[in-house]
Amino acid sequence: MKTYDKIMESSYRLFLEKGFHEVSWADISEEAEISPGTLYYYFKTKDELILAVLDTYVLEYYYDFLNNAKKVKGSAYNRLKGFYRESLGLDKDYAPKYLSNQQTDYKKMLLLSFEGIQKYSRISDNYNEYNKVYTQAIEDFVEFGKENGEINPELSTEELTLFIKSSINGVFFLWIVQDDLDVRHIVEVNVDSVWDYIKK
Repeated sequence: MKTYDKIMESSYRLFLEKGFHEVSWADISEEAEISPGTLYYYFKTKDELILAVLDTYVLEYYYDFLNNAKKVKGSAYNRLKGFYRESLGLDKDYAPKYLSNQQTDYKKMLLLSFEGIQKYSRISDNYNEYNKVYTQAIEDFVEFGKENGEINPELSTEELTLFIKSSINGVFFLWIVQDDLDVRHIVEVNVDSVWDYIKK
């Protein structure tokens, strides 16, 4: 494995385990099995390394989730259900599809992203760009449902998009903070509630 990749993967594992602040330069050097000088050759500061990790491991996951959500086919109802599931990075059995299916690691990844958004303007800007794409994808779904005769055309696309988005985000945050949450149940309850409101 190339030195750069070793640094990135080692840093990501440590950040997941301890968070950004508890990981030292020495911790990263030891985990990557390189000297501090070699680490400094690739990254001049810890902030520079954190930004690289967030860009590589976190934001890419978000776009991956979204791209999978947009690929769901079938009726508007099936697409809505798939959109919830895929946006959360879950497979058809509602297990996390990423990070070796370790749910705790997945949740830690999400928490890292929130910390990055708060601390780094570039990460916040990148997330805002992602949010626009995410919002557009939901809007496209609503328009598909209306054109397909499955979603009430009298309802505002903008309001429905916000409604669906806030529901998905609500499930997202519940899943992060509540260890005993039955994610399958909460997704299905939300999907059915949303669908009852938006269907034609």
